Amino acid sequence: MATETSSPLLLCLDLEAGSEQLAAYAAAHARRCSRPVRVLHVTPASLDGRHRTRVHQHLQALVDAHLGGIALAGLEVTEGVAEEIIVATAARHDVDLILLGRRQRRTVERIYVGSTTSAVLSLAHRPILVVPIDTGTGARA
Repeated sequence: MATETSSPLLLCLDLEAGSEQLAAYAAAHARRCSRPVRVLHVTPASLDGRHRTRVHQHLQALVDAHLGGIALAGLEVTEGVAEEIIVATAARHDVDLILLGRRQRRTVERIYVGSTTSAVLSLAHRPILVVPIDTGTGARA
């Protein structure tokens, strides 16, 4: 079991398709490494109280379902630019590893949709583990 002095792993969840796979992978990795997990969800805009409560409940349900038995170093829902918040949170909590998911995207989506994972890879000064997520959508053009 993780000790109180173990540096946590930072699990970044966006609550989109495949988040369950990433949480399950993080749990297995945390068990192998005997590390606690800090869970982070970043929203791009300010949330009203009701929406923030729903997001927190969804995140807590995902954690309960997939991270049972893992020491939880914290669970945070915040708003801002995801890659900036992720990098700042990793530094503030001195995490050992940042865990991010990578979904297969269609060619057009890769051109027009920014990638938080790519941005974190270029900004972070911590090790990053990028976990491929299968959402069943394929990566056709």
